[in-house]
Amino acid sequence: MKPIKTLVLLANDTTARLFENLGPGRGLTEIEDFSAALIVGANVRYSDRPGRNTAAPGMAQHATADQAEAEEVQSRVAFVRAVVAETEVRFREKGYSRFVMAAAPATLGVLRAHLSETLRKALVLDVDKDFTAQGPAEVVKRLEGEIVF
Repeated sequence: MKPIKTLVLLANDTTARLFENLGPGRGLTEIEDFSAALIVGANVRYSDRPGRNTAAPGMAQHATADQAEAEEVQSRVAFVRAVVAETEVRFREKGYSRFVMAAAPATLGVLRAHLSETLRKALVLDVDKDFTAQGPAEVVKRLEGEIVF
């Protein structure tokens, strides 16, 4: 019987790590470590001004965020897009059958929105916790109630 191969993504706004599991009881092995440097030099386009909002129907429009906050959100989206693209390549190349992701809550929302159809179908677990600073054994321990590695 062919073992079930699982690709695991841990992420936050500036770091993403990929791990693989080659079957039950085998734990996790790190295969890739990304940082926000992944998007340095990429064509990241920032909005030239904050978004606008109306307080109520027929009322005046107001700016909703300052420039720094807008750039933070746009940087998060750019980083997540790059990470998802790299993750998709690894998933297809290595023939994984399952996908697991754990990320900081704000990052997880962006990840969910940008997952490819392939990764979405293979997703068996997503957790809204930032485990990027944890080692493989600690991640296995934290997720043991949810999935077997």
